[in-house]
Amino acid sequence: MYYFPLILRLKRLYASHATTADITWHHEHIKEDGVMRHPSDSEAWKNFNESHPFFADEPRNIRVGLCTDGFQPFIQFGRKYSSWPVIVTPYNLPLEMCMKEAYMFLTVIVHGPNNPKHKIDIYLQPLIKELTLLWETGVEAFNISKK
Repeated sequence: MYYFPLILRLKRLYASHATTADITWHHEHIKEDGVMRHPSDSEAWKNFNESHPFFADEPRNIRVGLCTDGFQPFIQFGRKYSSWPVIVTPYNLPLEMCMKEAYMFLTVIVHGPNNPKHKIDIYLQPLIKELTLLWETGVEAFNISKK
């Protein structure tokens, strides 16, 4: 397993002129009723805001999505081997940015001869620890736009 820490990459979003102005886009964009173009337009996002107002009140708080999907890179050669990348995406950014490769953060790679689906929680422990730190304590980040 390989783990690539997430917090420093999230902090870089605030330190870059290219992204710092877009961190609060999810809070400022105009939503059309009945049309979902971004995760921030969803009922789940609204429900989260109502359930956790302490988090929702600060538009600079980062919301992330996590996805994984395994594949077998050497199946053509008859070798049994799997690779499972885990990707975290910050959903604060506009749709045209958050779905770009540069903002999809590869955080975990699980590799080996067997499918890890029954033990995925073990492999995700370092990521869960970082996300728990972000949720419970938070981290300070220099916001270049606020200087």
